[in-house]
Amino acid sequence: MKKIIKFVGIIGLIVVICVLLFFVGTFLNNKIQLNRESKKIVSYGQKVTVDNKSMRVEISGKGQQTVVLLPGYLTGTPVLDFKPLTEELAKDYRVVVLEPFGYGLSEDTNKARTVENLTSEIHQGLEQLGITHYTLMAHSISGVYALDYIKKYPKEVESFVGIDSSLPSQGGADDNQEGMIKFLSRSGIYRLFTKAAPEMLNAPQLDQPSLDQFKYLSLKNIGSEATINEGREMARNFEKTSNLIYPPDLPILYFLASESIEPDEDWLPIHQKMIANSQYSEIKIYEGSHYLHHTKAEEMAADFTEFIAN
Repeated sequence: MKKIIKFVGIIGLIVVICVLLFFVGTFLNNKIQLNRESKKIVSYGQKVTVDNKSMRVEISGKGQQTVVLLPGYLTGTPVLDFKPLTEELAKDYRVVVLEPFGYGLSEDTNKARTVENLTSEIHQGLEQLGITHYTLMAHSISGVYALDYIKKYPKEVESFVGIDSSLPSQGGADDNQEGMIKFLSRSGIYRLFTKAAPEMLNAPQLDQPSLDQFKYLSLKNIGSEATINEGREMARNFEKTSNLIYPPDLPILYFLASESIEPDEDWLPIHQKMIANSQYSEIKIYEGSHYLHHTKAEEMAADFTEFIAN
């Protein structure tokens, strides 16, 4: 009996050692790869200074009207994430992609990611560029931040477009698993997952060099101080914006994804309710996933142009 117990104990110890070696190896490999990849990252756009930190902005197109694109939560590199849509919109508009702190090539920050700080930083970035009149086009969680932004700067925002954009009434803001994201990213396990299933990176169709850059920046920024903090603040940010509405005379266009509507019977109704009092608003439903701007860029640009023209 003692021999059996001893044998089981040895096996258990071996298993524990193997698990520890796995985690240590995964952690060290991630650190090494991040260091190597950091030297391969190619700069883009231009820098603006906000709160004494560097924020990255890319401007394309030379149209008379300006569109400002804001990313969804945990978008590793907004400039590359929006590239298919930016290329379409830039044919007729000046397009500005602003990367919040902790995203893309912008610096990281440990400043609280409250909706007040987020919208103030976005505005400061645009102010630095002398951009004072524009359409806000927001993907996912930025739809919530846009409510606060529009309330603060109503004379600057000419229209709002939501790309499967979030609303405070959708709920679920207290279940964003920022603790798990932090563990997976810093342990290096997230890197293993994306290697086994590259679709986890949510990359658009890009040429190989751009796709490599998307991967480098996504792995660098997942679990940044800013994004982890943003996850913690999300429920409070939803609560703070829960009673905000759009000005009745502000044109509102929603692009909604079929793959968001089908599993959630409330997704379409909450958006319909949000624009019930708008004087000019429209909802376009596209077949596709939450990242509509990856697959429906041409249609979205055309529908936006028609909407603005009317």
